[in-house]
Amino acid sequence: MAPQHRSEYDSAATDRCERVLVTLLGDIGPWGDRVVLVGGLAPRYIVGSDPLSASPHIGTTDVDLAITLAVGDSSETYATLYNNLTRSGFATGDHSYQWQRSIDGTTVDVEFICETDQVGPGRIHRLKQGTGSGFAAFNAPCAGLASQDNFEVPVTAERLDAGGLSTATLRVAGVLTFTVLKVLAFQDRHHSKDSYDLVYTLNNYENGPEAAGEAAAESAVRSETSVAEALELLQERFESPGNDGPVAYANFLADRDDQEHKARLRNEAVAVVRQFLSGAGA
Repeated sequence: MAPQHRSEYDSAATDRCERVLVTLLGDIGPWGDRVVLVGGLAPRYIVGSDPLSASPHIGTTDVDLAITLAVGDSSETYATLYNNLTRSGFATGDHSYQWQRSIDGTTVDVEFICETDQVGPGRIHRLKQGTGSGFAAFNAPCAGLASQDNFEVPVTAERLDAGGLSTATLRVAGVLTFTVLKVLAFQDRHHSKDSYDLVYTLNNYENGPEAAGEAAAESAVRSETSVAEALELLQERFESPGNDGPVAYANFLADRDDQEHKARLRNEAVAVVRQFLSGAGA
């Protein structure tokens, strides 16, 4: 389980994740065009340069990638991805959809998610099972939206194994898809970090949460039924300061016994989500 309080994160962990990401993208060839960054590393790219008045995003300890599946993919296609990851020094983790690299004694997980009707939500989809491809992804509802709602950013970091500085083109989930996936993740597991990631990103989006909503309204996936349902869930979870969304946000940021700070943060979370939903026309 990911750490659930801001005190458990540091910038070094996020830097390690970025190095892992640049190394992976540089080594998987054409697959780089079929993976989109979602999860806790995405806010630093969605928000961009941190506003002077805002605290930097707390970061992350792992990397989540949504992978696009295609009907015509052969077993050799996934076997190539599997082999490229292995040659790059990654090893499968505790679950088959996880890959790991160790940096200075610290393990960084990379998790692949997808959206498919081949297995139920929350199950592991073993692509081309029985053909020797060996590659798997976690089936997450709405993960497929990332292939239609993303943007590209150049990311420069030092490659692992003393490989030197390298720049990779990274696809990052758009603010709407990121929000949808985050509220669904929060609904499923109630991690305080998911609520924090969501509220932080909307609040610090360029020109504020209403502008984030306006950007969401222009997304190619805004008219999807699953998106409308997720936004209804977002409204429900953040409807009042006593709901679980604002409470989780406050618990992640505030000291355990600082009730006054928690109250302010709960109110902030409600206001941010309301402004976003207003801009999104929800």
